[in-house]
Amino acid sequence: MRDHFRTTLRKILTTVLYAIATICLFSSQSGSAQYRFTQWTPDTGLPQSGVRSIILTPDGYVWVATLNGLARFDGVRFKVYDKSTTPEMTSNRLIAMVETANGDLWIQSDDYNLLRIHHGTFQALDEHYGITPREVNAITFDEGKVWILSQHRVLVWNEDKRRFERAEFSTDDFQFEPLRWRGTGFWAQRGQQIICFNRGKLFTFAMPKGIKPSEIRGVVMSINNDAWIGTNDGRMGRLGDKPANLTRESVSFTFPGLSGEDWKVEVTPDRFERRLHLPIGGIDHVFNFNALKADNEGNLWVGTETEGLYRIQRQQIKVLSEQEGLASNNTNPVFRSMSGEIWAGSSPGGLSEIRDGKVVHTFGSADGIPGTISSLFEDKEGVLWIGTHSGIRTLVHGKIRQPNITLGDTGAPLVIHQAPDGAMLFGTERGLTFYDGRMMRHLTTADGLATNDVRVVVTDRQGGLWIGGNGGVTNLRNGHINRWTESEGLPSNNIRTIFEDTYGAIWVGTYDGGIAWFRDGKWVSFNKRQGLFDNGAFQILEDEKRRFWISSNHGIYRVDRDQLVAVADKREPRVTSFAYGRADGMLSAECNAGGWPSGAKDANGLLWFPTQSGIAIVDPKKMLGVSQPPRVHIDSVSIDGLESTDNDLVRLKPSQTSLEIQYTALTYAKPEQVSFRYKLDGVDDDWQQVGLRRTAYYSHLLPGEYTFRVAARNSDGVNSLKDAEVAVSVVPSFYRRRWFVVVCVLLGLLAIAFAWRLRVKQLEQAHIRQQTFSRQLIASQEGERRRIAAELHDSLGQRLIIINNLALFLLRVKGKVKSEEEKRETIEEISGEATAAMEETRAISYALRPFQLDRLGLTRAIESLCRTVAKASEIEVERDLADIDDAFAEDLRINLYRIVQEGLNNVVKHSGATHAEVKIYRGPQQVVLTIRDNGRGIAEKPKSSNPGQGGFGMTGMRERITLLNGSFHVESSATTGTLLTIQLPVFANQTSV
Repeated sequence: MRDHFRTTLRKILTTVLYAIATICLFSSQSGSAQYRFTQWTPDTGLPQSGVRSIILTPDGYVWVATLNGLARFDGVRFKVYDKSTTPEMTSNRLIAMVETANGDLWIQSDDYNLLRIHHGTFQALDEHYGITPREVNAITFDEGKVWILSQHRVLVWNEDKRRFERAEFSTDDFQFEPLRWRGTGFWAQRGQQIICFNRGKLFTFAMPKGIKPSEIRGVVMSINNDAWIGTNDGRMGRLGDKPANLTRESVSFTFPGLSGEDWKVEVTPDRFERRLHLPIGGIDHVFNFNALKADNEGNLWVGTETEGLYRIQRQQIKVLSEQEGLASNNTNPVFRSMSGEIWAGSSPGGLSEIRDGKVVHTFGSADGIPGTISSLFEDKEGVLWIGTHSGIRTLVHGKIRQPNITLGDTGAPLVIHQAPDGAMLFGTERGLTFYDGRMMRHLTTADGLATNDVRVVVTDRQGGLWIGGNGGVTNLRNGHINRWTESEGLPSNNIRTIFEDTYGAIWVGTYDGGIAWFRDGKWVSFNKRQGLFDNGAFQILEDEKRRFWISSNHGIYRVDRDQLVAVADKREPRVTSFAYGRADGMLSAECNAGGWPSGAKDANGLLWFPTQSGIAIVDPKKMLGVSQPPRVHIDSVSIDGLESTDNDLVRLKPSQTSLEIQYTALTYAKPEQVSFRYKLDGVDDDWQQVGLRRTAYYSHLLPGEYTFRVAARNSDGVNSLKDAEVAVSVVPSFYRRRWFVVVCVLLGLLAIAFAWRLRVKQLEQAHIRQQTFSRQLIASQEGERRRIAAELHDSLGQRLIIINNLALFLLRVKGKVKSEEEKRETIEEISGEATAAMEETRAISYALRPFQLDRLGLTRAIESLCRTVAKASEIEVERDLADIDDAFAEDLRINLYRIVQEGLNNVVKHSGATHAEVKIYRGPQQVVLTIRDNGRGIAEKPKSSNPGQGGFGMTGMRERITLLNGSFHVESSATTGTLLTIQLPVFANQTSV
């Protein structure tokens, strides 16, 4: 019976393990295939270490149900849903999750509630959906339906009615309980039968003999419908038509993988724990799992009880390290001998001999290796030459010897080589030394080398020597030397490798400038701009398909030689690089270039590269790329820091300025190496190459309609087939909307029309004022002429006539003697008339232009005017005058004088005031004149003075103020009088007229 049990259990687990095996690619070598895993725990974003279910949805996401929430995973980031972010969730402790054919997720929580995710929307199911909250005990599914266990009854989801209904077979005769492996189904005991419901079907099994229902610990059932029963005392047995035999032992089985690799699975009888055994890192690793899920890229997802989530992948790159017997992990030169062995030098000192992939012997200081090994080479006699930091050693018949060769103070031999004529060459930091067995010859830059720091020496098929190092490349052929540096076309002077390919072409690799091809006497360069993964190229090795494998500080990458030629011929814009690193099994992605050679190709075509952590061994035939194109998704959209609920159409209000779009690409082989490009149509002229970044930022977008598009490329250069898109609508502010623009245009046109009309009216009024002023000016001039003529005729003329008559009277007196007294009186009368005539002449002259203005200056002339007005009237004139003599141009001063004169005339003639004050304030940029009186104010617009009466009234004042580029303001009240304020610019801002 025990053999029968083992056979049955083997059959069941074989089905499960073959499902796992089909998604893992095994090595076809006789050696054991190795696997590597990546683990996620709460420290790396997983909500909790207890993973109960894993689902890969059709859109490509990995959903993980844990005991502290639900997580959606894209290979890089977890998006966590729990009670704090998802109100529909009643508990964070999730114990089962299934998926139906339409993509819905059904999730059971430990508080016996059921949650559904339908088209991205969370729904908490209750009485409206035919179930009682807190009464969902288990869940399972088949291809088209969801089944739950509630109150010991089985309910099935009716999609048409959108509710659960009682299953036909679920009668009161069955008291169903959950199967122990969550999400698989239910079981019930009836008499001597065990009834199991698994994925839509009922199965009936015989009860093991001697077991009471109360002794049953649980029942489990596999995907192929085999069932087991466990008891409280730790026994387990298979259920079938006949009663099962029970055992207390764990059952372990090994299964052959597709390439001969054995996998081991163990099932414990007490708790039905499932344990997967896999070879990882050279040891047997055990995964105590709750869930297994395979994707279509060769990854196995393992959900464990206490260790979180694992992704298991085949280790494509094998690593030889100290664990496998290597002298030291930090390996420098790696060399292949003529007999096929691989020799590796390490730091600190150590030499390892590797045969058939295994370390067979190591040499250290005890064997005569004095220090760090810097170079390795095998001569034509089969002698292995070893360059160290303490000199040269050889290995002959398994013994380390020290040859009688001294390099002096040139330093450690960084490269050892043998010329076609048999001479040994030693490259150091101070030149290249030739040794023919008898004498030594030393070459430096003085002899034509491009550099004294020699690190690489190779012989091409024509027997020419190629020499490289930190300084350039030298070619020594038939006694002629040619050299090249960056000035002659090299991408960098820091040469690390020189390689001759299958076609005899010479290639160089540099530390920091990419690679270069020597073609037709010129160097053709390739670097990251042309598509290389890295600008470092420490060693170049060629496989059977003419592909170059290149080591660097960031891993190993592969490029196709034919594509390099196509780029050089401008038939293609870029090369495609395929990068390999820790995700492919390397313990360290940092390759070494401190010794020569920095890599070797063995007889089987395997490529050996030294790294900081062992030797990375690449089998080009089995380096399978990721052929599945990545599926690009918009992960989330945030506006001003708040996540949007709609990722198909995003609307920004006028007050919102910041847009953040998170996107992802669903590929799980090497998700951390996926590169992206995006473009916002209407903003970006071309695609933005953003590398590994998964977030786009835009701010202060102009109103309009935009489309954001993002595309991805996986680690093997496979592009996404379809861009992910999101429409972005930026709502304009009201002042940017069309109706507002139209209204503004209309208002602008109206304003222009109003301004034009106003200006026309102003011009008409100005024209009228000008005409009025001209008429008044002419009338004033004519009046002034009449006044002067009248005064000359009536006053001055009459007095001259009197003087003339008196003079004639004196002259006509002949013979009539007048007394002296009479003569004196006549002369005094003449003198009086002459004096009066002179005063009248002065008055006429003063009226035309005050003489004080020229003699005393503007300030004192105004002061004199104020005194004159005060004397000539009964008005007290108070004055406070600043010095303004130089404030105005000389020809403009009369205008200010006339303004004051006209203002005081108005006070005298019209105000009826008893007191007036004239104040002048001078500032840096302007002069302020105020004339105030305590009269009766201006009842109406004052009329101009009559022509010939000394001015033009307010009109004349306004015109004079305009000539001075000034402004004035009148305040008038019947109770307080009149205040005239005039503001005039100083001389620097005036224009003389």
